[in-house]
Amino acid sequence: MTSKILKRINPYVPYLVFIIAVYLLLSYQIQTKTTIIVGDGYFHFSRIYDVAEQIRHHSFNYFQTNWGFDQSGRVINAVYGPFFAYLMGGILLITGSWFRFQILTAFVISIIAVSGMYKVLDKIKPNLVINTLLALVYLFKISTWNNGPTFSAVSYALLPFVVLCAIRMIQNKERPVSWLQLGLTMSVVGQIHLMSTVLSALMLIPFAVVGFIQTKNRKKMVINLLVALGLTLLLTANIWLGVGYFKVVDPLGNPIATNMAESTINFSAFSFVFNLFMVFQLIYVVFNFKESKLNMTLTLTALVFILMGSSLMPWGWIQNAFPTLRETFQIPRRLFTIALPLIVAGSTISIQNLLQKRINWRYFVGALVLTTVFANFNSSIRDNSFYAINSFMNKPVQKMAFSYPIGDLFKYINRPAPDYLPRHDKIPTQDKVALYQKDVINHKNEYRHQVLKDGSLRLTWQANNPGKVKLPIVMYRYSKLTVNKKDSFILKNAIGIPTIKEQKGFNQAILSYQAPKWWTPMLIIVGISWVMTIIYSLYLAIKKLR
Repeated sequence: MTSKILKRINPYVPYLVFIIAVYLLLSYQIQTKTTIIVGDGYFHFSRIYDVAEQIRHHSFNYFQTNWGFDQSGRVINAVYGPFFAYLMGGILLITGSWFRFQILTAFVISIIAVSGMYKVLDKIKPNLVINTLLALVYLFKISTWNNGPTFSAVSYALLPFVVLCAIRMIQNKERPVSWLQLGLTMSVVGQIHLMSTVLSALMLIPFAVVGFIQTKNRKKMVINLLVALGLTLLLTANIWLGVGYFKVVDPLGNPIATNMAESTINFSAFSFVFNLFMVFQLIYVVFNFKESKLNMTLTLTALVFILMGSSLMPWGWIQNAFPTLRETFQIPRRLFTIALPLIVAGSTISIQNLLQKRINWRYFVGALVLTTVFANFNSSIRDNSFYAINSFMNKPVQKMAFSYPIGDLFKYINRPAPDYLPRHDKIPTQDKVALYQKDVINHKNEYRHQVLKDGSLRLTWQANNPGKVKLPIVMYRYSKLTVNKKDSFILKNAIGIPTIKEQKGFNQAILSYQAPKWWTPMLIIVGISWVMTIIYSLYLAIKKLR
């Protein structure tokens, strides 16, 4: 009876371990009731806050930011995971404070990441103990959502599911590609983070090549790939059309430029144990490359991404030859995000094969895996505690992050992020930051902001004398501004801030964005497509269970 009970609970043991591990990672932050706002934290909090307020007030605007980013009307979410932003905004409303929101989302995203990695390892070669330990290596090595929060954490949560599609291409010789699995996976990634979609597609290429070479159903594989591509394009039409529209029709500026040569993968930042772990995996594959095509493909693909993201690539020359990469791709070390799940996935093949050979290496391997788990756990705990301790020092911010209303947080922190301001190639990014600080942030409190039911933004103010004034809002090519019931403004500066004529006494200006006529029908089609795809997926899942 005991044996039967253990057999039943065994499949759930890894997930219990993961829940405990994630709680330990967040424990110091939970105990100190600290909200961590570093790195891209302000940027993402501001855009999530905006959609939360849209939901609360039932006043929606897909393009214009009416609550976040200083109530300036900037275009942000339309080109940065809009559907995911609405999901996060809904969670923020439910949790009611930034602290509870961050803890809940960090917990869920981390659980998805480690559970997805375990599912990958189990798909490759089932082994409860080894795969649980290797999934923990992945968990303790990735960036957590609360330490930023940066979208690399979300990418780490999504990538294992892309790796599942890659593994299928080699493991399943009869049907290497499921158009529904691949299309739906890439669509979810696309709706959340555009850069992760591009990198995931690049990662899949070598697996598709190997799968194409070994399958006898090449025609069917190509057809399924094309159907998956078509499904992805359909389910992410709002993303690709949005990016194209704001690239060609109403150009947006890129995010802040970086020095790519100084943003490469830094191996000295990794622990000695983890570097040894990666070297072990590479050496094993080199000496046993005929043993497993899957292991070879996983490891060599990871190696290519690591080398591309390292200082061995001439990133100084590349960014000079293609300067736009400094603002779009920005950070070469993000390629390690793709490499990590591949390394961990390949390791389960190497380790289990070594253990089956019953040689003395198994003691070394066991010690290496256990040491890697504990070393990275210690490092991850230290990082989380460091961010929590430093964030805890800012008492006013912590007070606002733990209380209601949630918008009070932005009274104490404000960072003039230049991302997606109107494009103006003749002005450096830092000058855009200075202009935004001077003309928007420094003057926003001089006006009363009100969001109207149709999603437009109204500014009202009193003037002692008629004259000219700059409004603390941002206008794009197809923004519309009505001043005192007249469609007029004098000029816009390099970042789209309008100068208008004000009259003595009461003044009002209404800002709206004139979306193309095809936009709403397109969103409806995308929404219906998602509903139909989910229903069909559930139907297949229920049919399989029966």
